[in-house]
Amino acid sequence: MAQDTTAASLQSTRFTCPSCKELAEQAWFSCYADRITNPAGVPLRIRGDDLRRLAENPQFPPEVREQKVAYWNKVNGGEVFLERWAPIHSDLFVAGMELSVCHACLQPAVWLGGEMVYPRHSG
Repeated sequence: MAQDTTAASLQSTRFTCPSCKELAEQAWFSCYADRITNPAGVPLRIRGDDLRRLAENPQFPPEVREQKVAYWNKVNGGEVFLERWAPIHSDLFVAGMELSVCHACLQPAVWLGGEMVYPRHSG
């Protein structure tokens, strides 16, 4: 039996998730900006030799190293996902950008100008 599908829409809280393909409730989130303040002034990425050093760093227990490496592999692979950090307080609202998050798989979709831009549609 074919599963019902409902097209994703900015005007809906229930549609077929682009990640898990389940017809599920979606939670909507506004986006806010927090300025990058690291010394380089650019987004942080850990890859290559630096990622290998992190994976072998005895300062962290093995399970923490695994979590950190998995995190950076997802970031470096272009995935968009929700991650808990310290609370951020910002008054810079990112107008025209929203996230929908599937209740079934907890994966986000990124919307710009009312159109879903992530995950990218294949085909």
